[in-house]
Amino acid sequence: MSIQSRPIYGSPAPARPAARRPAAPRPRRRASPWLLAGGLTASALAVTLTLIAAIAYLLTGGAAIPAGVTVGGIAIGGQPVERAQQRLVSEDWASHPVTLVDGDRQWTLTLGALGVQVDLAATLDSARRTPAGASLTPWYTIDLVQTQQALIDLSERTNIAPGAGAEPTPGRALDVPALLDRLYRDLHGELADGRLELPMLVVEPPEPEPEQAAYSGATTVHVVERGQELALIARLYGVDMQDIVRLNNLSNPDLLYVGQELTIPAAGIYQPSAGEAPPAPASTGKSIVVDTGKQRIYAYENGQLVRSHLVSTGRAETPTVRGDYRIYVKHVATDMRGPDYYLPQVPYTMYFYQGYGIHGTYWHNSFGRPMSHGCVNLPVGEAEWFFNWAEVGTPVRVI
Repeated sequence: MSIQSRPIYGSPAPARPAARRPAAPRPRRRASPWLLAGGLTASALAVTLTLIAAIAYLLTGGAAIPAGVTVGGIAIGGQPVERAQQRLVSEDWASHPVTLVDGDRQWTLTLGALGVQVDLAATLDSARRTPAGASLTPWYTIDLVQTQQALIDLSERTNIAPGAGAEPTPGRALDVPALLDRLYRDLHGELADGRLELPMLVVEPPEPEPEQAAYSGATTVHVVERGQELALIARLYGVDMQDIVRLNNLSNPDLLYVGQELTIPAAGIYQPSAGEAPPAPASTGKSIVVDTGKQRIYAYENGQLVRSHLVSTGRAETPTVRGDYRIYVKHVATDMRGPDYYLPQVPYTMYFYQGYGIHGTYWHNSFGRPMSHGCVNLPVGEAEWFFNWAEVGTPVRVI
């Protein structure tokens, strides 16, 4: 340890030493090109600066899509993410077609009509992570309520009414709940190739009606609604289908159109008499009976029949439970989902056992034959009446 002396103020000045020849200046030593401040090497600093620049590049959105990548046929490979996003945003995705297929029959709807939109954030994230040269399908979001309405409208073209002539033939009906469930579970996979295979239900033809004498009594005018066929109209009024054919001079009972007026040989919509209806579950209060054999629902008050209508109960592979139950909860509208179906906002639902309920149905109009996944289907207007009439706790007997 060296100690430097300092002058003591107020003391005599020390004697000046003898002069000496100044030493020759020592040449300045150049810094090594491999050493910089703090001992950091130039190569390490270069790596650090490159890393910082890369991070800043990513954080500012400047990362590029791998070369050769396309999304829905649109080339965005090699472009910065921001530019790729602008390219995808400018595309009119709503007009992209989707082909719906049933065997050799095809129909076309757009993504927009089906309630489908492109999820840009998920699509760009997928594009950034994919290998160079990949062809990607966009990631989508969907409004299933809009999709449901689009499929119901489409069913007017896809459905084939069963033949009721001399050689009855089965019909076909679009299974809207099953297709909604597929889209709900795997939207990206279902739309990957731009095609949707339609799930179709086989609709058995009506049993032939026996020949009867011509009807000459009171009549009612029925206006054909969407999805209605002659056999179900006959069941609605409790009359012989052939009487409607004869009374209206129908050359082909399978060819009906929406808005067509039919003269019905009946005074009004069929209401079973007390002798025809099953007995009430209780002699006091309100109660409901669902007859799966006759495909009818009956409302009783104090043992007296007050209302009845055609229903659609469970198909053979998804039967409606039988037994005595009670309504345990009511919903003005609720989403329904099962192993192979999804239905948003089903109206006027009354659950009576686990997931089995009585509810309104607007995706088909084939009341009078089994069509459901186990629930009791009613027209929306009829379901509303039963919903407003019955309370939680009302007995429900299914036979």
